Amino acid sequence: MRESISKQDIVAYLQEHPRFFADNPALLQELSVADEQGQLQQMATYQAKSLQQQNQQLKNQIKQLIHHAKINETLMNRVYELLVELAVSDSADFLSRFVDFVQSHFASDYFKISCRQAFLQDLPSTHCEALTAAQKSQFTVFQHQSEPLSGRLPQSQIEAMFGAYKDIRSAIIIPLGPQASYGLLGFASTDEEKFMPHAASDILQKLGHIISHFFASKVSKHGQQKDSDMPQSNPSNHDSNQAMS
Repeated sequence: MRESISKQDIVAYLQEHPRFFADNPALLQELSVADEQGQLQQMATYQAKSLQQQNQQLKNQIKQLIHHAKINETLMNRVYELLVELAVSDSADFLSRFVDFVQSHFASDYFKISCRQAFLQDLPSTHCEALTAAQKSQFTVFQHQSEPLSGRLPQSQIEAMFGAYKDIRSAIIIPLGPQASYGLLGFASTDEEKFMPHAASDILQKLGHIISHFFASKVSKHGQQKDSDMPQSNPSNHDSNQAMS
């Protein structure tokens, strides 16, 4: 009695003998394969079309990589321009010039900096505000991570950062300083693919680093001023007091 052979047996045999069709090329002319539309084709024709599709996919991927590389190069040039501009600005103008530059050169539908009240210096800007209790509550994740949040964020986080906008589809929130101790930098878009987690955010994170260093310098300077304002003890008086006691 002849033993029946299943499809799985044939597949397993061909996987174990990858040179089967190379050793029996005439079979390729006899076999037929159904394409995506269900039409039968010869194996050789089907393979040729499959290779063409794969090549086209690879070409599209290369085009996308080149496109993103050009975008990143453009953005890096803009970051360099920002650094040059900020290098010659006064400390009092730093925040306003930073906001103006980002608005002009980094397109997004929504943009916001939330930071300590002491950093604002009464800056009249709708894009820069004091850090709120709601923001501190919604972004406690930055107590444990330094990476930004991005993608389709919960509406509660969107409202805490940007306000009650219903058209925001994607956003990125970047912590400023260790554990977001200086504040938050946020960008949002009505395009749900604009700030997805898989999208490159290195350039925007560099913007966060720039302003974080500025805030850190202000904290350091403020600490030095406080130390210099403390009254210094007089060594001679200290010695005389010890002698008197």
